[in-house]
Amino acid sequence: MSQMTINTPSNAMLARLARKLRGFKIQPTGRITETGHELACVKVHHNGQSATLHVRLGTTDVDLVTMIYQAQCMYHLPRQVQPKIIFDCGANIGMTASYFAMTYPNAQIYCFEPLPDNLAILRENVEQFGDRVTILPYGVSDSVGSFTYNMSANPNSFGGGTFCKVGGDDERAVELPVRTVGDVMDELGIMQVDLFKLDTEGSEYAILQGTPSTIYRNAQALVGELHGVKDWDFCNLIDESHNIGINKAWDRRCYEFVAIRRDLHESNHPLIAA
Repeated sequence: MSQMTINTPSNAMLARLARKLRGFKIQPTGRITETGHELACVKVHHNGQSATLHVRLGTTDVDLVTMIYQAQCMYHLPRQVQPKIIFDCGANIGMTASYFAMTYPNAQIYCFEPLPDNLAILRENVEQFGDRVTILPYGVSDSVGSFTYNMSANPNSFGGGTFCKVGGDDERAVELPVRTVGDVMDELGIMQVDLFKLDTEGSEYAILQGTPSTIYRNAQALVGELHGVKDWDFCNLIDESHNIGINKAWDRRCYEFVAIRRDLHESNHPLIAA
């Protein structure tokens, strides 16, 4: 019989979380996920709206709250970017989707997320936005099929695994379904994507390879994180149509990027915060 460790928060952990999430209200729910982590509710405010989001205590979910709901958030794009269709590739538990839903109330958001552990929480977190958010329970790349995904070497990270051979744990592998953006667009009858969020643990270049070049070149913006897998090939693909900003530390493999279509980018607007 298998055993599951229940990771319930101590008073000391809750105190640390309160300091880390200063300005956010966090409330444990008493519910335990299949991974053994207790769920908590965090109330966030953005763009004159509020949302209640679920996170797994003791995991990197909490870091997502502080990363996305802050003044210098990487997803704070120039006002000229006003997307109607958003593809959130690597949606995880829906932190970015919720941010976009409150930032762009007229946008339709498609969340790509293949990991079952994340999907359950993602569904809860975006339910409050109704049919404006659609969940697609698979990943995206340049191929169609079922592929091996190596979970993160950090057992408390549910977004740090990879379809690539960099940054994952070979002993914690699962088979996950993958599609191409081009195929998905044909199936959904979508003619354009205005905003791509790409944070897919090294599959960013492969995703563009599976997307018609006219689609990503006409996108108003692309934003997310690169992971050391054909990063410069990725930048070369979008350099013809977009201004690109990156924020990379010399000793870190992963780093943020923002690309704004040239006709929408004002020269005095920094592409990315230092």
